Amino acid sequence: MLRASLIIAGSLLLALPVQAQTKADSTELEQLPQHFSAAWAAHDGARLARLMAEDVGFVTVGASWLQGRKDFETYHSRLLSGRFRDSTITPLETRISFLRPDLAVVRWSWRIEGDKDFDGTPRGPRFGLFTMVAEKRGAEWQVVAAQNTNGGPGTAPENEGIVFPIILPRPPK
Repeated sequence: MLRASLIIAGSLLLALPVQAQTKADSTELEQLPQHFSAAWAAHDGARLARLMAEDVGFVTVGASWLQGRKDFETYHSRLLSGRFRDSTITPLETRISFLRPDLAVVRWSWRIEGDKDFDGTPRGPRFGLFTMVAEKRGAEWQVVAAQNTNGGPGTAPENEGIVFPIILPRPPK
């Protein structure tokens, strides 16, 4: 009976993932917003796209759902050479939640400035929140799904008394 229990316990241990969450993985994921921002600052859609998985699903702040790295790169190359060519995006705060050792949610707040509206009118600074799902594929982490959201102009009354993990600054009036 003891031998059977040991065999079953050993089999269960072998079924566990061999890849464990490491400090290096946490550090790499915490750096994801900086890598995104550096590629943005270079206004390089191809470099930005290298952070994404081939099959990425990406929802922009304008609610466009991009499917695949190719469309992500096309969209961002156009954006960064057009209305956003003078823009910078700055990560403010980052939170990582591991779902599995090879799958994590990366949430980060940002500030953007230097972009323009559709008509070319300069915009003031804006703040927002990114949610990225990153998966370790081989030796590297890639974004497999993401949603970027603009912050609103004020605080909704429904938020009263709720403590949020990441608080967005409000743009100056």
